Amino acid sequence: MHRDLSAALPGGGVAFTDRSDGNMSSVGGAGHEQGDAARGRLREQLALRGLARGYQVHGSVVALVDEMPGREAQPAELAHADGQATALASLGAIVLAADCLPVAIGRPGAVAMLHAGWRGLAAGVLAAGVRALGELPGEGDGELLAVLGPCAGPCCYEVGPEVHAALATGVSARSTLDIRAIAREQLRAAGVSQVTELGGCTICEERFFSYRREGEQSGRQAGVAWLS
Repeated sequence: MHRDLSAALPGGGVAFTDRSDGNMSSVGGAGHEQGDAARGRLREQLALRGLARGYQVHGSVVALVDEMPGREAQPAELAHADGQATALASLGAIVLAADCLPVAIGRPGAVAMLHAGWRGLAAGVLAAGVRALGELPGEGDGELLAVLGPCAGPCCYEVGPEVHAALATGVSARSTLDIRAIAREQLRAAGVSQVTELGGCTICEERFFSYRREGEQSGRQAGVAWLS
């Protein structure tokens, strides 16, 4: 795990992987057959008892996880969710991404990890993550902090007018999109007081997997948030 891709959260932490950590997906991309093993190494490296994840569908569902998984579920068994929130110590909330934005949100006593591509941002996944934290036990009135991981950057992420319309950016022609800037605005509107950015552009920095650059061969990096 690289220091430039990790940060503290209230009572815990967040870390993001890159290509050197392996493809964290067990369903897509080159080397996906080793995805289970890659996530197992990640869990051990972070000294976590388990990982909570969902089958990501670019939506706004955030699952509340209140028990430690007995074993890692297979992809067909995973509930459709683009975020995980928990108040359990030593359980990592994990999402996978390869251009979409992984976002960790923490407060004293709870953390959430969210998968936010442009569709998820338009659907309100970040606000859903904040609401999920409010439903969990612990110090619910504590300050909310967020950490943004590696994603497609405005230097490279070209999208059509339909994407700008969905996100109400005010741009009507094809141009690049800054999903971090949109995420910062949405997080602050949802009550997050501090937003930290880690990592660069997944499209032009080859240390990261990128679906835009590599297509079906692209692996997935992970974002994991946890309570100690």
